[in-house]
Order: sequence, then structure tokens, then C-alpha cells
Amino acid sequence: MKKTNLFAVLALAATPAFLHAQTTNFSDIVGYTTLNVRGKTGSANAFSYIALNVHRPVALRSVVGTKSLNGSGQSVIATSSSLTANQFSSSSNKHYVRITSGSNTGLISEIVANDTSSITVADNLNSVLDNGVTQFEVRPYWTLASAFPAGAGLKTGTSATLADTLTVIDPATGAGNAYFYSSSANQWRRGSTDSSSVIIPPGSGIMVTRKDAAAVTIQISGEVITSAIMADVAAGTSSAAKFTFLANPYPTASVSLAQSGLYTGNPATGVAAGSTGTLADTVTIFDPSTGAGNAYFYSSSANQWRRGSTDSSNVTIPEGAAVMITRKANRGAFEWYIPSPIATINQ
Repeated sequence: MKKTNLFAVLALAATPAFLHAQTTNFSDIVGYTTLNVRGKTGSANAFSYIALNVHRPVALRSVVGTKSLNGSGQSVIATSSSLTANQFSSSSNKHYVRITSGSNTGLISEIVANDTSSITVADNLNSVLDNGVTQFEVRPYWTLASAFPAGAGLKTGTSATLADTLTVIDPATGAGNAYFYSSSANQWRRGSTDSSSVIIPPGSGIMVTRKDAAAVTIQISGEVITSAIMADVAAGTSSAAKFTFLANPYPTASVSLAQSGLYTGNPATGVAAGSTGTLADTVTIFDPSTGAGNAYFYSSSANQWRRGSTDSSNVTIPEGAAVMITRKANRGAFEWYIPSPIATINQ
């Protein structure tokens, strides 16, 4: 399909062809989106929290033939598709499996190996895989080089001190590493290490530290996923809260907090409620135009999302933005299945 502006394409969401594509989990919507990075004001660096809201094209669609576990407790998925050994697992071209049918649609796992007829993923997914039934797709990860080629207009430099930096926050751990585009080596680096192939996991939030006054727009081409996407929310430690930066993975404003699925009523599967933001887990949404963040929590007394005492149920996550989920101490990790606002358009 010819590449075009995604927001124009989304206007076609109610057409029968789109609905058919959604039902089969195909994404024929191919286009580009623009991410906005603020310039700094005065001497202070500017921080922007962005998200990759389009995705790299599908490399394979298939159905689970059989499943098994290897000696490391990883799922081995047999498929009738003809594969090339290691085509999905080389260090410079890593891919992931995404479940595209059933109640676990959106669940992902990194591919660690493949032979000519099977794919091995990093996790034990056997409990959610049904032989001959479960559909899945394989996509390449975004990397620093593929998402932000040649620095994508950001300030380059010979060190992270001089250049703009991208901090990629791993949803599973909450840990972040900062990278810069080296003007001398013409590659993304962390220190002196070539980081061009560093993957950006789906659902990851990215913090851009901008050191010039001019704003930057970054245009990225890719596909729109029209069903749920899963992201991991890290557990709090025994003594402290844990912060997880997560993406709005869709090229439009996300569903509201009330529709987001972040609060499930069970603190083991979603954010924990409380009578105040001090007691509850919080969700901080950053304004892309200012960088300012507002924290929201689910009120156990009012049974609604709030900021202070204000009903915030209809607040949405901006397009191309990331949010910060603060999981309080002694609360476990959970998987957030992010509902697609594109699917909501069709309801």
C-alpha cells in the first residue's frame, strides 16, 4: 500500500474492508506518523516522553501446529510454514512472536532461535497455545537504527554529554539506558559501544533529552496494529516503588483511563486502588507539548479515576506519548493488555 498519513487512513476505519482486516488480525494500514520532540528553554534541557506508535511489517503469519518445551523451559512452536534457520533470531535482526487470536491476543515473546519448521521463544507460553488453533504473527523489533536512522534529526555529538540522548526504558524491569548518535562513528552508541541493533520492545516508553532550542519532528513509517498490545508493568520492590514507562502504541489518542484496562479490581492483574494517590498506584500522563506530567489514581472510595478529588475517568493518553506507571512497594508485576482505540472506533 502507498504510504500516507496514518491519521487520514484512520478515517476509513468504518469500512467493511477494515472490519474484515480487524477480524483476521491483518493490518493493511500502512503509513507514517510524526513524533514531536520539544526544544529546550533557556539553559535547561527539555525532556520529551515519546512512543513508537506504528510497528514494523509482519514477517510471518501462522497457526500453532504443535507446542513443546525445551530444556530451558522455553516454548517451541512448530509451524507448517517453511522457514530459514535463524532468520528471526540473529543478533542484528531480532524478532518477536505476538499472539493474534483468543483471550491472550497481544501477548508477545522474543524469538531466541528458529530452524526450518519451528520457532523457540524466550518464555513458556504453552498454557496459552492451542495446537491447530492459536494464531500468531512474527514481527521484527524496532531498533535504534531502524526507528531513528542517522539520528533522525536529533543533535549528534562525540559523546552523550554533547548529543541529544534517547533513554529506552524496558517495560519488564523499569531499567533505562541512554544512547546518543555519534557524529564521529555515525552510529548509535552507549559510551563507546555500537548500539545500533539495540531493540526497543513493543510498549516501551522512550525519554528524549533535547539539548538544542529548536523542536524536532521525527517521521516514522510502519503498520498500525488493530487489536490489543501487551506491555509488562514492573513490580515494586520490598521497600520502594517501581516506575515503568510505557507507550501509547497506537497512532491516535488512546482510550480513556476508564476504558484502559489498567484497573481490573484485582491488584494482582492491574493497578491497586486507594483512597489517595499516596496509597494507590499512579499513572502519570505527560503532555507532549509541555513535558509536564499529571498523576492519576483509581479511587477506592469514589470508584473512579481521579487527580486529587477531580473525576479523571475520561482523560486519555496522547498519541505518540508515553506514560509512567508507579507500582508501590510489595506489589507484583502484571501484564497490561492495552485496548486498541482503533477497534473502539468500529464498535
